[in-house]
Formats: sequence, C-alpha cells, structure tokens
Amino acid sequence: MGGRPQLPGSDSDNEIGCTFTYLIFDPALSSHFQLVEFVSDDCICVLEVHAYSSETRLWRDGDWTPGHGISFFAGAAFVNGMLHLSATSFVRCQADQELIVAVDGEGKKCRIMHGPEKHADVAFVGQSQGRLHFMNQHSDNAELSIWVLEDYDAREWVLKHSVAFLQLFGRMSCRVHSDYSVIAIHPDRNLIFFLQHWGLELKSYDMDSQEVCTLCTVGAGRQNIVPYVPYFAESPALASKH
Repeated sequence: MGGRPQLPGSDSDNEIGCTFTYLIFDPALSSHFQLVEFVSDDCICVLEVHAYSSETRLWRDGDWTPGHGISFFAGAAFVNGMLHLSATSFVRCQADQELIVAVDGEGKKCRIMHGPEKHADVAFVGQSQGRLHFMNQHSDNAELSIWVLEDYDAREWVLKHSVAFLQLFGRMSCRVHSDYSVIAIHPDRNLIFFLQHWGLELKSYDMDSQEVCTLCTVGAGRQNIVPYVPYFAESPALASKH
C-alpha cells in the first residue's frame, strides 16, 4: 500500500477515502516495473484507478468500468503478467458468487473469472509456485479451503487442501477478518501465514506436514503486518541500471 500521488489538476484539500497501491514487476522479463493504484472511499468501491510506468516515468488514469468492487484486505497475486484481486459484484444476482478480477499494468480490467465455489467467504488470494491460489471458508466457519488454479486458460480450480480451524486456532469455528486474517502464502512452498486476532499471534501452517507453529506475538493488528518483498538490486535484469 502507499500514498496517492499528486496528479496534474488534483486538489490536495479534497483528498477522499484511502488508496491501495500494487507493484507489477517481473525481473526475468524486464527491468521496468508498473504501479497500479486504486482510490476507494470504503475499501470496496473503486472511485479512481491510476497507473505508473517506470519506463515513461508518468502516471496516467486507468480504464476502470463500474460494476465490481475489490476486497482489498483479501490479498493480491501477480500471475500471468497481471494483478489478480478478489472482486465483489454489484449485480444482485451475482452477489453470492466468488469472483477474481485480473488487472493489467495500465489499470484496466482484462479478465473476470469465477472463484471455485458459491456461498463462501473469501479469505485470501495469492500466488505460490507460479499459480494462483484462492482461500475461502463456508458458512459453518469450521474450516479453511485452499484452491489452486491448475489451468489458467480453462479456469480449472482444484481443491489443494482443507484444514479445520480447531487444528489451526483451537476453536471449532472462526470468522475471517474478525477472528483471523491470512497474511501471506509462501511463494515456493505449501506454507501459509496467519494472524490470530485474539492474542495477536502470528502463526504458520505447513500443508505438507500439517504442522501449526506459533511464530511470535505481534504488537499491532493486521493492517501493520506487511509480507517481506525481495529486493531485486542483484537481479541480472537490473544489472545495467546500477
């Protein structure tokens, strides 16, 4: 996340809502990166979208058509050259359908895909081992389901793993965002990181060994926990920029 840039003609006295900024960068393909920034008044509705290119060093307005909000606290994934976010439809008949929106580096909606299930609460969208992952829980609030998009073009979701909240947190049921939050999924391993809201404990869960570890007690809530982002200074793609 980051602050909103001052665009030409903007009025700093009329700032509204909050901003969410995402990096689009693959050092294996290019040394240039893009930023996509969403402006929202309620952390769901998208009011404005702005995009920045390190190649042109310019901000521009994105092309965002109405109809979908974003679940900004449910993670994000950079897969197939696009940013993927959990989306909410404002169409009544689609309100109970899990959706994912794919956004390109110019802030344009390029693809809307269905999540793996209906009538479930989205917990997290992330990328691991090069594939899009989606986590949700059902109305009984008894377990977390982890899905992987095995075939991106065919939109084929496969249930990768399920784990009971009793095993994760010692409670029969939990509600996402009020009792716990998914912080991150490991980019190369079947490992998930959670914040348990009561006691503010940071936990990990290994899907292979089914081991739960309490890593530490944090001194602040979920909004102050940011996953580590590797520093690309030693990337061969950036060598010429040094």
